[in-house]
Amino acid sequence: MTLGEALGRLAALLEEERLAIRAIDSERVLALVEEKQLVLGVLERASWSDDRAAIERFRSLVPQLRENGVLLAHARNSARDLVQALTQASPSTYGASGALANDRTGTRISVDV
Repeated sequence: MTLGEALGRLAALLEEERLAIRAIDSERVLALVEEKQLVLGVLERASWSDDRAAIERFRSLVPQLRENGVLLAHARNSARDLVQALTQASPSTYGASGALANDRTGTRISVDV
């Protein structure tokens, strides 16, 4: 795989990864991580010194790398918040007003990544 091909594949993988994260498809995200590692190995072994275009192309991918990292962090935090909310839930009881006494009004769990 040439340097240019590796950069093209990395760009495609980042887009696939973003879609998998948004779809909450952890199996696909893990499969993409393995392929990304292979492509990154090619990029590590490549000679970059004479290829300014490749350097600029890689730099243009950095925002996508960061965005996917942020999406993964949000997904992780949302999952953690959900687990915490579920493990802290107590049996539902009703107060004098008829409302749930353990109503979790105000608890936010975002899974829209």
